[in-house]
Amino acid sequence: MADGTPDSTDNPPSGPAPRSQSAGWDDSEFDDSLLRAVAEGPGLFRKPAVGERLGGSDGRRFEILGELGQGGMGQVFRARDAELQRVVALKFFRPREEAGSSLELLRQESRAIARLDHENIIRVFDVAEWVGASWEPRIPFLIMECLEGESLAVLLRRERRLGVRRALEVMEGVAAGLAHAHERHILHRDLKPSNVFIGPQGRVKLFDFGLAWSRLAGDAASAFLPIAGTPAYMSPEQWQGGAQDARSDLWSAGIVLYELLCGELPYPDGGLDELRAHVTSPEPVPSVRTRCPEVPEEVEALVASLLEKAPEARLSSAHQLLERLRQLQEGLGPWREEPRAVLPQRRAVTLLSCLLVGTGDVSETSDPEELGELEATFHKRCSEIIQAHGGSITSCVGEEVLACFGYPVAHEEDAEHAVAAALELSANGLALQMGLHTETVVLDDSLPQLHGRAPTIQGEAPRIAAWLARQARPGTVVFSQATHALVRQAFHTVPLGQRSFEGLSKARPMPLWRAERARAAVFRFDRTMAAGALTPLVGREEELRRLLGFWKEAQEGRGSFVLLSGEAGLGKSRLLQELRQRIPPSSCTLLRFQCWSQFTQSAFHPIIEMMQALLGLAPEGSPQDNRRVLDARLTEWGLEEEQRELLAAFLSLPSEAAAPRFPLTPEQRKERTREALTALLLRLARARPMLGVVEDLHWADPSTWELLDAVLRRVGHARMLVIASTRDASGLGAHVRQRSFHHLALERLPAPLTARLVRESAGTTLPEETVRLLVEKTEGVPLFVEELTRQVAAGGSVPALPLTLHGLLLARLDALPVRLKTLAQLCAVVGRDFTRALMTSLTRREPSSLRKDLEDLVAAGLLQRSEDVEEGVAYHFRHALFQEAAYQSLPRGPRRHHHRRIAQALEEQFPKVVQTQPELLAHHYTEAGVPTRAIVHWRSAGGRALLRSANQESVNHLRQALTLLGTQPDTPQRTQQELQLLTTLCIPLSQVRGLRDPEVKRTYARMRELFPLVGDELPALEVSYWGPFYYSYSRAEYREAHALGELLVEVGSRQRHQEFLVLGYRMKATILFTWGRMRESLDNAERAVACSNFPLEEHMRLAVRQWVDPTAVALAHGAVIQSVIGQHEEALRWGQEALTLSERIGHPQTRAYVLLYAALACQKRGDARGTLSWAEACLEIARERLLKEWAMWVGMLRAWALSELGLPEAGLVQMRQGLGRWRLVGLNSGLSYLVGLLAQVHLRRRRPQEALRAVNEALRWVESAGEHFYEAEVYRVGAQAWRALGDETRAREFLQRAVHVAREQGTRLFEQRALRLLESPESEDVEHLPGEAARHAHD
Repeated sequence: MADGTPDSTDNPPSGPAPRSQSAGWDDSEFDDSLLRAVAEGPGLFRKPAVGERLGGSDGRRFEILGELGQGGMGQVFRARDAELQRVVALKFFRPREEAGSSLELLRQESRAIARLDHENIIRVFDVAEWVGASWEPRIPFLIMECLEGESLAVLLRRERRLGVRRALEVMEGVAAGLAHAHERHILHRDLKPSNVFIGPQGRVKLFDFGLAWSRLAGDAASAFLPIAGTPAYMSPEQWQGGAQDARSDLWSAGIVLYELLCGELPYPDGGLDELRAHVTSPEPVPSVRTRCPEVPEEVEALVASLLEKAPEARLSSAHQLLERLRQLQEGLGPWREEPRAVLPQRRAVTLLSCLLVGTGDVSETSDPEELGELEATFHKRCSEIIQAHGGSITSCVGEEVLACFGYPVAHEEDAEHAVAAALELSANGLALQMGLHTETVVLDDSLPQLHGRAPTIQGEAPRIAAWLARQARPGTVVFSQATHALVRQAFHTVPLGQRSFEGLSKARPMPLWRAERARAAVFRFDRTMAAGALTPLVGREEELRRLLGFWKEAQEGRGSFVLLSGEAGLGKSRLLQELRQRIPPSSCTLLRFQCWSQFTQSAFHPIIEMMQALLGLAPEGSPQDNRRVLDARLTEWGLEEEQRELLAAFLSLPSEAAAPRFPLTPEQRKERTREALTALLLRLARARPMLGVVEDLHWADPSTWELLDAVLRRVGHARMLVIASTRDASGLGAHVRQRSFHHLALERLPAPLTARLVRESAGTTLPEETVRLLVEKTEGVPLFVEELTRQVAAGGSVPALPLTLHGLLLARLDALPVRLKTLAQLCAVVGRDFTRALMTSLTRREPSSLRKDLEDLVAAGLLQRSEDVEEGVAYHFRHALFQEAAYQSLPRGPRRHHHRRIAQALEEQFPKVVQTQPELLAHHYTEAGVPTRAIVHWRSAGGRALLRSANQESVNHLRQALTLLGTQPDTPQRTQQELQLLTTLCIPLSQVRGLRDPEVKRTYARMRELFPLVGDELPALEVSYWGPFYYSYSRAEYREAHALGELLVEVGSRQRHQEFLVLGYRMKATILFTWGRMRESLDNAERAVACSNFPLEEHMRLAVRQWVDPTAVALAHGAVIQSVIGQHEEALRWGQEALTLSERIGHPQTRAYVLLYAALACQKRGDARGTLSWAEACLEIARERLLKEWAMWVGMLRAWALSELGLPEAGLVQMRQGLGRWRLVGLNSGLSYLVGLLAQVHLRRRRPQEALRAVNEALRWVESAGEHFYEAEVYRVGAQAWRALGDETRAREFLQRAVHVAREQGTRLFEQRALRLLESPESEDVEHLPGEAARHAHD
């Protein structure tokens, strides 16, 4: 049913079907009128009306949504729980005369049952009373889980009986639920098909535990009955009033299994007395096989053991029943009964469409019966031939038959079998047109109405196959390119050219091929045996010898890096395992790094895992205990306190040292952590030779690559061998090109060595023909050999080899019992590795049962036990492609459902994983189709990566968030979220791509578009505006930078927001100064200072959020402005205030910024010594904090100072280096000023011609960028150059221009300098300090 809870009918399926209230509910709870009469008892029963509210402290907790059904005991309604916001089922019991005592008894039983928490038991949340009018009785009701699906009784009435495998699957769920209840000393007492619920995906749920006994215990009429239960399912001891235990429920389970297999009860006829006589007599229950001979003997034996009349002769426990059921399912295997897919399956299949032609002539000349006979013959021949080739008929209507190859069990030759079947049909005497197409589709036979019928096929593949059949001539077989790729080696084909298929969305060009005939079998292996003796590691002796040679060199201090490459399945991990076995553990330090596909964007994930293992950190230990272990080990290995603190923080362990007021920048922390890790590895290598093994390097995250690169730079002189395995060496690109390394590429094994590997893998003697067939099928891929040989050694024939590893694994999955296959698929959705604790949470299964199934998957070769982690026992897929195949076999709908459950489980039960790996949670919410939650966690992951200076990972996470955000409705909230994400993204993106990158440009342009859209909501976002302002300023996009300042001033003025005012005025002051509008610039600087009456704590907070404190920066800018307008004393005062405030704040970036502008102010005033002094102080912080742009800027001021102090050649070298780097990173701001400084350096070198070239370049930049703040000085320097060249006329023109610009801008300092040169033709001498300058130049 659409949304309901189990019904309570137990009428035998052979009897008449009662009237139904809904898809899963019936009007009868008992199949006996006496029981119904006893259950009903006295009392009126008013039904709750739809929309009525009842229950809870206020009588309004549950809103009735509709009636699900009714029975003798009462009625069941669907309701919404307003308190917990969920849909529940309310089961109302008919009122009793002794309501108080019965309610208390019901409450006790219900609360006991509510403690049951198992996937196969319906959850009972609570018991309550419905209190109506004063004259109405108090009606007890249960609050239960509301399910989708139908009862087993309804299913039996529709299908009458189930197949053996399906019956065992249902009973497995029944037994698992009973086992859980029996462990908690709760009996069911009324197990029957109407108390077994089947969910839409086949999940079995039991309900009504013990309630029959509770409700009947006080009735006088119950004296006529043996004790609670339904007669047809009651055990002999129940009929006789004897003691009951778990074995009584097992009798009922045996009756249910009997009914599922045979479609009827053991004693289907007669009344109550006759039934009592049959059950209590010593005669055994009639055999299942007497009624259904096709039931396997072992299944019959299980039913008999459940239906032993004496309890002591029955199976002793539900756990024992569960084990027997699982053993039977394993033993039956796919060859005993066709497996049924209980979930939709996604897989590649080959569809064959057969079209009968020429029926038009028959219909015109013959009667309809002759046409019907022709179609019947066509259907019969198609069915026979297709099934003989391993296919199945999907539809058979009139003149067309559609067949499917590859479902429900996949084989390698499915496409070849389909073509063979088509060719046989074409030669069978009927005029047929046939088309074949191979494509990945979703097949679904889980719909109840399709049980026993062909599955539905979702996708265009059936239409394509039918279209291909219409392209064929009568008697020919045509197929698509996809099918041709699979069968071209088995059949002679003819190309038919390309044609257009009109699909549902658009036309698809499709190359077509025609099958002619089958090819003769060709042996595909022609390689010769490799030289050397064979060992258990077959065919890899040379590679092993070379690796051992590299290890010997490493022991002698000549370390190296080895790249081991090869496609999936060629044995890279096996070779590395053999190497480790050849090296005694006591002779080396072994470090293993495992890269995972789901952590390619999780910074340092393999390094963190390795460190935890190296240090011996206890998964179950407390952070404090693990910190003590870390300190002890690292102290023993000689690491300093700072290095220990860095590595503790790296492993998310508590800090032992006092936290600094302003910690290291993320980039600095990352660099020092990398240095500490490298130092640790090198120290260990000095103590003992080190073998480092990095597996699946192609999945390494960028930060791990950076650390590996740092280690590899120093491996050549260390006792260290690093070996990395990868699937694709060419895909590593620049990561390895610049490093010296040895490359070992594994190839497929030649046929003779493959045969040896088959014999080694079998563990037993195989016939030579079987060995030959295995060699032919596996094509030298060791993993293929291992898997197929295992199947043969287990008792099977040589199986078909799927064309890809995915196909092989899909065939392996199909061979698993449904229970294990479903579990493997869920594990695959979780990821490559997972913990048992998480799987227990997801499956809600008994831990012991889940543990056994996981170990069964280990035994089946799909999983391996991993080293235990903090969350407990861990597993991982033995090969990444095992996980991929299992994951891809699920359609998107079930995958999304699983991803959502995984995300919810992680949030609710694994908070540490959420905190340390938000990208994992974001991934699951993304795949679950829950973008709102995914965006939150992608943003968190981006911010966390940024704190580690893992810029590339940060960019990737934030891009994911923005992509998902783009799918959301266009609302103000979305706009605000986008701005928050972009302001976080802009900094790492600029670091990774550079300021010139088009994506960086688009990012900042989009931010500028969003600022006015968000408007007055900007303060609530609490984002940093440094990034967008700095980008616009650095790129000389001054109008955009000024517009941002104006926007902040407008918003700040309307909302009286001081932070926005000081930020906006400071931004405007900077841009107005750049434009040469000095008076306006000073006015805005003064306004910024006037708006910044903050306490010291607020200055500190603003410094962290806005990257620099805006007040200190405004003061520093003001000092520069005051300097150029000639207010010397004010300039000194403002500069001192900026220095004092920055020192009090103690924020390194703010301090460096103020020192930079102190040097700028000194340079503007011509104070070379002051410029040099402040530049040196700023450079020290810039280098320590990795402030690259500021280091370049202050470095050029330093170069100017050196030139003025007598060392122009040293100044020139540093100036040119600085300008080159400035342009390289895409910085355009200040170029007119910096090139003007270069011109002054050339003058000090007495190179006036070069000085003039620099002046002309600076003036061009003045005009193009609008940078006028140093224009007057550039003209003055140009005049000096012309004067040095002897052209006094041009010199005076330049000086007059300088005076004019300075007066217009109000830069009195620059005006006075130009006037002095006009009045005196002799150049000013500068102070020379050769000793001091030489020292700084050397530094």
